[in-house]
Parts: sequence; C-alpha cells; structure tokens
Amino acid sequence: MKTSVSDRSAGVILGTLGMLGFSGTLVTTRIAVADFTPLEITCARIIMAGMLGAAFLFFTNQRTLPPRRFLMPMLFMGLGLSVGYPFFLAKALETVPAVHGAVVTGLAPAATAMIAVLRTGEHPSLQFWIACGVGFFAVLYFAYDAGDGHLSLSDGWLFLGMLSLGFAYVEGGRVSRELGGALTLSWAMLFLTPIAALALVVRLGDIDPSAIAPESWASLLYLGIISMFLASVLWYRGLALGGIARIGQINLLLPLAALGWSALLLGEDITATAITCAIIVFAAMIVCLKTQS
Repeated sequence: MKTSVSDRSAGVILGTLGMLGFSGTLVTTRIAVADFTPLEITCARIIMAGMLGAAFLFFTNQRTLPPRRFLMPMLFMGLGLSVGYPFFLAKALETVPAVHGAVVTGLAPAATAMIAVLRTGEHPSLQFWIACGVGFFAVLYFAYDAGDGHLSLSDGWLFLGMLSLGFAYVEGGRVSRELGGALTLSWAMLFLTPIAALALVVRLGDIDPSAIAPESWASLLYLGIISMFLASVLWYRGLALGGIARIGQINLLLPLAALGWSALLLGEDITATAITCAIIVFAAMIVCLKTQS
C-alpha cells in the first residue's frame, strides 16, 4: 500500500511520540512487580485504559458499536496489546533487569514487519529486510551474551511478549486506517475490561494497599494511563498513516530510551554490549524508515 510523503511524515511524528510514551514501560513494570503480580498489573492496565476509552467515546459521542467486521481484529489487538505483552513482560522482569528487557524489545519491529507482510500485504524492500535482520540479530546476540552463552526462560517470555505486541500492532493498525487509533483502542479495551475487572476482584483479598510502596502505585498509573492508552492512541494513528511495517521500526528506538530510564531511575548497570546493540538497532531503524514500500 502506497503512502504519501505527508502521511509518512505525520506517521513518523505520531509514532515517535507513541514510542516515547512506551519507553517508560519496562522501568515502571520492573518497579511495579515488586508489589504486584503480573496478573494484577495486566488487569489494572486494562481497567484504566477501558475507563479512559469509555470517557473518550462518551465525550466524542461515538457510542455506536463498530461494524461487525472490525470486532474480531479489535479483540485480537486488545489481547496482544493488553494481555499477552504486559503479562509476558512482567513475568520476564520478575527475574531480569529492565536493561535486559530494554534491548530485547528491539525484536518488536521485526515481529511487526513479518506479521504485517502476512496480514496486510505490505511489501517492504530488500534493503528494509536486511536492516531489519541486522537489528534482529543484534538483539539476539545481546540476549545470548547476557545469558552467559545461552538464552534464559526470561528471554522466552520476552520473545512471546514481542510476538504479542507485533500481532497487536498489525491488527490495530489495520482497523485504525478506517476508524482512527483512539476509537479502535477504546473499544478494544472496553471489550476486555469486564473480564479484567472480574479477575482483579478475585485478587483483591490478597492485596494490602498500605503495604504497597508509592513508587509501585505511580508505576501502575503510568502503565495504565500513559503506556496503555495515551501512547497507544498516538502509536496506532502513526501506524495507520505511515505504514505498519515502516512505522513499526520506530520501536527500535526503545532500547536506547529504555536504557536511559533504567540507569536514571533504577541505577542499573549498562554494559558496553548493551549500548553497542542498542546503537546497531537504532541505525537499522533509520535505514528502515528511509526505505520505500
């Protein structure tokens, strides 16, 4: 699918803003798992995003259910974005530092591009695939090196999270082309909110609010309001305007941004390998963005 220069530029801007909103996800998840389980984090994110989505639909007078053909893609988008990705990410960050997760998130653009080709018929150039492959293998090497010569179970959780994210980006991007990112995300979250609320109610008896650190509460709010909703609205609009495979590569910036947050807020050590791999995936992103579909 051809995109105009103006749409591509707007897509890059919106995608970058969305990526910046996502960039704190790993650090805040790492903080939150000290007091919340992966299931609690996942459910809370859905509920907060669902409430914001309901408010958006109410105040913009868009309360009519979307056409039936969009319902399943919206549901799949919601499952990938708000169930698979946050749950697998939280599972991984229970045992590995945010720095580790930050670099492995560089796999998300490769997953997005591959799924986009299968699901939307986009046909990136050979140059695009070469750059995408370079970024992919840089991330794979980092995970191998960080695991002292082997991949860990946490890497498996992270890989599953990236696949979930890629699938969600593609399904959401397809619908967003016709309905808009905010409307698509709002309905997707509303579909899942009742289930998430029920699951969280079951867990409430095991939660002592007074024992939870303020930074864990703040992290949970960030995950639900900014990462799950506001950044996602910008991101999906960017995907719709600029092309899913191309704009998806902006997430290759996440390793660099998340490395900075990890060092600044958590005081985690950043190795030379982590920095090198992050720079490689950043360079790969620049090449991908300059290619034509």
